[in-house]
Amino acid sequence: MMVIFGGPRGGQLDIGLKAYASLAIKHFAKELNISRLKTNLEVRFHHKLYVDNSHCEGLCESVDQRNFIIDVALYGNWLSTLAHELVHVKQFCRGELNPTLSRWKTKDHTDTEYWDQPWEKEARRLQTKLVASFEKEYS
Repeated sequence: MMVIFGGPRGGQLDIGLKAYASLAIKHFAKELNISRLKTNLEVRFHHKLYVDNSHCEGLCESVDQRNFIIDVALYGNWLSTLAHELVHVKQFCRGELNPTLSRWKTKDHTDTEYWDQPWEKEARRLQTKLVASFEKEYS
């Protein structure tokens, strides 16, 4: 997995943040069994509370099956958000979730409410475990 970092509008990030985020991504990817996949990940940190106008703290976009863009707001629990979005990368890579966010493991979820979507339920459940595992190993 190759990871590229960026800030808002292509800005540079603090070296300490990049190092800590790199360590976390490596740990999360290993725990999710996606560390050996040949994927490219662009992680963009935003110096605000939300990454867009819809009050999202993080977003994951599947450009294709090997390329992903993750946006993370820094003024929240960014480590947990990063873990959550890495779960979505796993879901896209494994073909569990389609890029239009309408099918989960062959079942149509076009009309499923956000909080009831199975991929969001899994991401919320795993993000807590991933962060706890990371903090246990690196604290």
